[in-house]
Amino acid sequence: MWRLPVHKQVNTRTESPLTRWSTSPVILGIGVGLLAGPQGLKLIEPQLSEDGALIQSISEAVLLICLFCAGLRLRAPFEWAPWRVPLQLASLTTVSAALLSAGAAYLIFGMSLLQALLLAVILAPTDAALAADAHAVESEQEPVPFALAAEGAATSAIVGPMVLLVLTRMGATGAGAAVLGSLTLTILWSLAGGAAVGWLMGVAAARWLALIDRDRQGDLLEEMIVFATGALAYICALALRTDALLGALAAGLALSHGGRRRMTRKQPLGARVLRFAGRAERGATVLMMVLLGTLLGTADFTPRTALYAAVLLILVRPLAVRLGLGRPVVTPAQRRTFELFAARGPAALYCLALVAGQDLPAAFARGLDSAVLVVIVVSIISGAVSALTARKPSPGAAL
Repeated sequence: MWRLPVHKQVNTRTESPLTRWSTSPVILGIGVGLLAGPQGLKLIEPQLSEDGALIQSISEAVLLICLFCAGLRLRAPFEWAPWRVPLQLASLTTVSAALLSAGAAYLIFGMSLLQALLLAVILAPTDAALAADAHAVESEQEPVPFALAAEGAATSAIVGPMVLLVLTRMGATGAGAAVLGSLTLTILWSLAGGAAVGWLMGVAAARWLALIDRDRQGDLLEEMIVFATGALAYICALALRTDALLGALAAGLALSHGGRRRMTRKQPLGARVLRFAGRAERGATVLMMVLLGTLLGTADFTPRTALYAAVLLILVRPLAVRLGLGRPVVTPAQRRTFELFAARGPAALYCLALVAGQDLPAAFARGLDSAVLVVIVVSIISGAVSALTARKPSPGAAL
């Protein structure tokens, strides 16, 4: 059965009795957003139709932090054995889920096929930070949390170009034209170029870090180099008109592996850097949940949106996991965890904000916003509840 190679890991998560279950800050963030939003104290009243550009910028910044930090903590060697299941989940399972979700949207909402596909693509990526938080028992590098985090990071990094591809097929005027004259070629350049730029930046930074005398120069210089690398990879990828989020993920992966395909015995990054990255990732995710809570007050809760969310979680995800993994390569317990977890996060909200600036029919845009927001919240709550039965409390946590 599938398992990761055994090697010493650095725990990048910290918990206190207040946050014994590490998904609780995320739920609390949604609650704070609801309280501050239009259905509560009305302190913040964002509207996707009017504030889409600002929401897109905030969610893109959050995604940049989350994907770069996810790359730093996905430290399994680049070999087929440890990455087989994550790659199957990120490709076959994700495609299967998108097609099934589009079919469900077509039947439940009466959308056109392209409209249903757009909704499905927006909801395709799972969330890497929530996956690691919800299912890590002792180490993020255990098979299940590692696979879920890798799936979430990969799908979140590539979903932007996929959404633009569907928008272009729909004829949305704001989707932009193909820079290289061919939409397919542009998408390929965006993905391949982003990965290459990010990896090269990460390798260069890893070589620099290897020359640092940590005993004399301390951890501050290392932290500055690491996080500057993520920012530079993002900027360079943007300048070359490639997928900047994929560039950030690739830079994090290159740094976490010391710029090499195989892991060395020496840890490429210090424990302090990894702990700080874990806190930054969690803080960014909670901030995004607050924004989600404020937007939730603008959503229309209808029986159809509730039915669609239930279908995605109860039917689509389990079936997509079985189709994606094929013959048994994981234990039944591992497969059940994969089937139960389908939490969406910043990537779905980023894509929703991206779509908000396009020329779409008003009725469809309103229904799209509501469906996406409801599914995100329901999936997060469902993932948190399922994690309670799969996760042990932290050693020494107060009962």
